[in-house]
Amino acid sequence: MGTFESNIQTELHQLKSQLSKVRLTHKETSFKFKREQSVLKRLIASLSSACCSDNDALNHQLLRLKELIEQQPDVSTLIPRLAVIEHMLKQQTLTMEKQTTNLERHIRHGGETLLRIPGLPSKVKRDLRDLLNVSSVHTSPNSEQAVRLLSLYERSVKIIATNPNHSGQTIDHTAEKELQAQLSDELQTLITELDFEGESGDVLMDIRAKLLVGVSPHTLLELTLEVLRLVVEGTTHERKKSERFLEQVNTSLATHLKSSRQSIQQNQSYLSHRQEMNQELSKLMTKSNQVLKEQHDYAALKSGLSPLLAQLTSLSERLTHAEQREQALIERMEYTRNQMESLYESTQDYRCRLEDQAQRMLQDPLTKVYNRAAFHDRLELEYHRWIKTQHPLRVVLLDIDNFKVLNQSFGYSAGDKALKIIARTILKELSETDTVARFSGEEFMIIMPDRAEQESRLLVQNIQHHVENLPFKFKDKNLTITLSGASAAFQEGDTPDEVLEQVYRSLQEAKKAGPNQIIWKQ
Repeated sequence: MGTFESNIQTELHQLKSQLSKVRLTHKETSFKFKREQSVLKRLIASLSSACCSDNDALNHQLLRLKELIEQQPDVSTLIPRLAVIEHMLKQQTLTMEKQTTNLERHIRHGGETLLRIPGLPSKVKRDLRDLLNVSSVHTSPNSEQAVRLLSLYERSVKIIATNPNHSGQTIDHTAEKELQAQLSDELQTLITELDFEGESGDVLMDIRAKLLVGVSPHTLLELTLEVLRLVVEGTTHERKKSERFLEQVNTSLATHLKSSRQSIQQNQSYLSHRQEMNQELSKLMTKSNQVLKEQHDYAALKSGLSPLLAQLTSLSERLTHAEQREQALIERMEYTRNQMESLYESTQDYRCRLEDQAQRMLQDPLTKVYNRAAFHDRLELEYHRWIKTQHPLRVVLLDIDNFKVLNQSFGYSAGDKALKIIARTILKELSETDTVARFSGEEFMIIMPDRAEQESRLLVQNIQHHVENLPFKFKDKNLTITLSGASAAFQEGDTPDEVLEQVYRSLQEAKKAGPNQIIWKQ
């Protein structure tokens, strides 16, 4: 019995040692869990404080989450609320970056427009040219270029304001009057291309109404400056929202990566403990078999197996606890996986929204047909195809007759309605291979590839006929709106710029001949 008791004492010593290790591991795990929970609380509280938007419901949810984080000892109970906030954040990001993509074009347009204003000192014009040259050569941030352009506009306004006599003298000249009218028209067209909502959209509509009535040169510059300011503010706001979104994504990724590393470490620790318990179980089974072989007396057999059964019972309980820990780890890893999937969906939504914005860059927001930039891209594509195949290629320019009178008599809302209806009428007559774009305020350009001359002419005449018979009614007054047009086909040696210039000259001839006319060039 001396040897048996010695073995029992050895086993008890080993069990105590293993128990001490398990307790130590439990303490370490508990400490890590509390530390991770504390870090997660601080992270969520910091995010809820940093993320602010114009969405009152989202702000309320974030404020409430911050309060609950400070009060709630168990963060896991807040998972449903976190899911709701995550969904609201996805919706919030869908409203970001509506105007950022067009800023560079607006900066160049605004700079070139200001450059044509008479009476500016050579130093201001030189700075303007430097700005335009730098923006075309170097890729500096658009916001910096816009701020520089805004500063130049402020200087120009101050110069003109301090030289009222000079301004009064220059405006008397016919050429400068035409320049002012052109600037006013281009600014009105620009406003229709800006897809602003809320207070900024209302301000733009007020500016457009003032331009429609007519303003002085000084007021025109102030309004142009105001439009630029709105564009800069909108772009800066959207850029900051994009930066916040990317920061949230980076923070979430860092947190998930850290959680994954910790889960892997815990899994390795649990695996090691399970292997040790399996080895212990194997030893106990070996000892039990040995006792069964050596002891033939019932009392001795019972005495030999009792401590082994007690150890097996303790080992079974430890295995059960180990399974519970492993199940908790699996649930934690599953939650991390769900969070990663949610983050992936959020980035996919962001990507889809960017793709949608890229498509909207090619679309006129008012009429929903192609804009000028998209028209030039399509014309360049068809031009290169024409060079290779020499298929028929024709460009048509349609201009709404007396459109300014319509705006001045019935308001720009009536003009916008007419533009939408006419655009739909033109689009309805064209095929999928044709292209129609709003080229400027009341002008539409059409590209007609692979069409015979007679077929093209008949199609344009049908468009004029349908537009002339549209039942327009504004302020209880029935109106007839007509289109003047010009067309030219590509001939050997022609370039797109030459054909467009030819079409514009032909349109002037059509306008002189009266409304609803068309000049057709072979």
